Amino acid sequence: MSYPRPSLHEKDNQRDDLPHKVAGGDSTRETSSSSSNAAQVADHYNQRRQLGVQGRMHTKITGLRLFNNWIKSIMIREYAYRGCRVLDLGCGKGGDLRKWAIAGISEYIGMDIAQTSVSQAQKRFLEIRNARFSAQFFAQDCYADPLEKTMRPPDYQADVISAQFCLHYAFETEQKARQMMRNVSSHLSDGGVFICTIPNANWLVFGNTVYQVDFAKDASEIKRFGTAYAFTLDEAVEDCTEYLVHMPTFVQLAREHGLELEYCRDFHNLFVDHTSQRSSVELIHRMRVVDDERPEISADEWEAVGIYLAVAFRKRS
Repeated sequence: MSYPRPSLHEKDNQRDDLPHKVAGGDSTRETSSSSSNAAQVADHYNQRRQLGVQGRMHTKITGLRLFNNWIKSIMIREYAYRGCRVLDLGCGKGGDLRKWAIAGISEYIGMDIAQTSVSQAQKRFLEIRNARFSAQFFAQDCYADPLEKTMRPPDYQADVISAQFCLHYAFETEQKARQMMRNVSSHLSDGGVFICTIPNANWLVFGNTVYQVDFAKDASEIKRFGTAYAFTLDEAVEDCTEYLVHMPTFVQLAREHGLELEYCRDFHNLFVDHTSQRSSVELIHRMRVVDDERPEISADEWEAVGIYLAVAFRKRS
């Protein structure tokens, strides 16, 4: 089934603002199952060269970045609310801070495995004019260890926990996936929501000019944990080892930790769902997913968009 791409056919002349990972290929790759790739991930993101705002607006994946950014804005708008407390697992360089500010949150804790990214996120927060929420940032592997190891206060309770385009790293091993769910459950208030964006394991079989994936030799046997692939996304990720998220296992783990699946939608269908909402369409243009210079995102970018899922779990009261 094909889906319409965002375009300027319904242009409303509102513009302004700004933003990631995917699959395919027919080659195989050796991976080491004896050691974690957490250090590789941290090193990869610590050493990524900075393109700057203008640089990011002129790459082969500009439309993909901006569309993914729009998706995150939609999820934050749907599940955050004024005065809520937020825990952002895998906060990166703080690219979502302004989205949380617009939502009117009261407290924010950002955590990421890459120290350089955490430092940049902290700097970005300080540059937000008249920020109406407090923020703290901590560098830690959010999946290998309890958050209390680093986070202060160690018993912090969030109303919304977010993990955007990073949760697949938790599925390297069952131990890490379970630690991730313990971290979420123990720091999410009753009735609170856990929102995330993840690659759709059922669709990680293609590749094109903007992304490639090389599966490990043992990937012909899909496992609940540890099914690895090397992922490359133009100007964003280069040959980084990621792991399939087995959705039934994810749902079961969440249920074991007191969370129930509330929402799961692939990005193409989420877009279609929101084309009838004027505010969502206006946001597409304000965030410059499409504009005069780029009237629609490319076919390859749109194909890449389709392999992601937006997911929300609710913690039982």
